Amino acid sequence: MSSNVASGSERREAIADSGIRIIARDGVRALTHRAVDREAGIPQGSTSYHAKTRLALVELIVDALAGRSKADAEELAGSLNTTFECEHRLGVEELAALIAGLVETLAFRRDDMRARYALILELDDAPHLRAKLTAESEMHAIAQQVTASALTRAGLPHSDAHVEALVALTDSLVFYRTAINETASLQTILAAYLRGTTLT
Repeated sequence: MSSNVASGSERREAIADSGIRIIARDGVRALTHRAVDREAGIPQGSTSYHAKTRLALVELIVDALAGRSKADAEELAGSLNTTFECEHRLGVEELAALIAGLVETLAFRRDDMRARYALILELDDAPHLRAKLTAESEMHAIAQQVTASALTRAGLPHSDAHVEALVALTDSLVFYRTAINETASLQTILAAYLRGTTLT
């Protein structure tokens, strides 16, 4: 029984990964059950078995993307908690480096990010799925908590508005790194922004 569950879980993961690659490469409209079967190298009809409708297939992919992003946010939270155990105050450069590291981690999964942005634009008619990739997602809630704690530890303004602005900047930098410029110094951008918050 457990081996069947494991193989089913692995098959769904392979389907999600293949769907992500298709969307990243060819766009959301290219996503079909048959295309996923071909991309994953699995027997025809396998994707339909695990996701009977196109909406179910999209949901499987969205859940995979949301789960990975949440794991990244939790990993950053863990890194910050380790840093917070130290006595010294978190410096602007140190905080900028931590956030830049998260951006690089997310942008490194280029297919994931390209698929995420494509789905966000495509899912206006499925708000419950779109929410998992945007400001109503679990990742966003974790990011807000982590950002508030980090700004507090760094002695920087940490109102709800400041927190949301930094979260928005971080998300924008992921897009910038993924789709526009792969070489810009993210730490420099973030440090300049953080220093600027002390003037507002």
